[in-house]
Amino acid sequence: MMTSKPAALTWFGPKLILACALGIATLAGCASGPTRPTTPVYSGNERPEPTRPPRPDAPDPRIDEDEIGVRELADIGPEGYTPPHMAADVSSQDLVRVGVLLPLTSPNAGVRREAEGLLAAIEMALFDSRIANAVLLPKDTAGDTETTRQVTQIALAEGADVILGPLFAANVRAAAEIAREAETPLISFSTDRTAAGDGAYLLSVTPEEEVERIVDWAALKGIERFAMFGPRTTYGRRVDAALRYEATRRGAAVFASEFYDANDPSPVLPAQNLAAMVNAEAELAPGKVAVLIPERGVRLRAVAPLMPYYDVDLSIVTLLGTGLWNDPEVWREPSLFGGAFAAPDPDAIASFDETYAGEIGQEAPRLASLGYDAAALAVALGEADALSPEALERGDGFVGVNGLFRFNPDGVSEHGLAVLQVSETAGARIVDRARTSFDADGS
Repeated sequence: MMTSKPAALTWFGPKLILACALGIATLAGCASGPTRPTTPVYSGNERPEPTRPPRPDAPDPRIDEDEIGVRELADIGPEGYTPPHMAADVSSQDLVRVGVLLPLTSPNAGVRREAEGLLAAIEMALFDSRIANAVLLPKDTAGDTETTRQVTQIALAEGADVILGPLFAANVRAAAEIAREAETPLISFSTDRTAAGDGAYLLSVTPEEEVERIVDWAALKGIERFAMFGPRTTYGRRVDAALRYEATRRGAAVFASEFYDANDPSPVLPAQNLAAMVNAEAELAPGKVAVLIPERGVRLRAVAPLMPYYDVDLSIVTLLGTGLWNDPEVWREPSLFGGAFAAPDPDAIASFDETYAGEIGQEAPRLASLGYDAAALAVALGEADALSPEALERGDGFVGVNGLFRFNPDGVSEHGLAVLQVSETAGARIVDRARTSFDADGS
């Protein structure tokens, strides 16, 4: 089937650029484009960066006239908020206003780090786009649903053409309900498919998509029998359901699912039970059995060794993982050698991580690259006045720092994922590259 060219990842000096095909827009400028601004444009609820002093009198426009002063009201014209320093140079109608909803003051330190990384990457994309009329409207949801509703209303009152975020599914639903009434698209970073649809798009790679990719690879390698060994959590249940669905689609079977308490540091009894079943299957069909372990970090390094400890022969049984395995810290675990998992192209991510570290001065959090892709796409389509379902749901998709992706009509994204195999000598190496194009008809 004929395919049309998706977005293309290119370089602009040291910057990563996302270029959109078919002349809709470019997700960055070209050499003859406008001069790159020395600082991004902000408004409302500004988060001062540790390396930069806070700007004086940062505008904080509100919806209720009684809650704000005359100056802020004057800044919100018919088209939305216009920064005072831009008012004389650009028509308010020409601005691309990007609302950003993130839990910047979440009580969870890990969540705060991810939120700050997303915002930093969004700022990077704004710089790299060279679109001089883009205005960033960052808002702090604090990870709270009611606060999310309030700041969504504020962003829309300021004229947001598109909203990036939030991070959690419950907050995505709250924001999407309000954005939908304003016919404003929302691109979020949740992995919960139930939060997508009707104007809400999920950019994150979902567990279901990772399972689909790794099961497809395993089936092509001749694996016909699958087992799941994972935590008794919502995530673990989702992975198990996806594994059963994908195995059935390929004429394979899931012969066992063993769950353990997510707080158990060493789930010995579940491991013994599963190992006995795996060994029985492997004796009947050596080389055709796999165990999927959806764990990360220290927990993965504690759980995976239980399989060989209880006599599972990893020379004839393959261990599989989700994107949670995409962590160099776990690749040193001997029981994972030969195991495989699905993830975005590591070469593209490495380039982004290097650029991020050089500009921000610290390691990129796990989700940061998604913020870059979301912002690059948003400002390009906004500049072309193409922030519509038709443009966002292009069948041939886009290419960003996470590789190929597209939004399906149900709001869930689809990605070109690679399969990586853990090696004793090379860390994790690509054994099956990500696809480089989608069919324009959506197949």
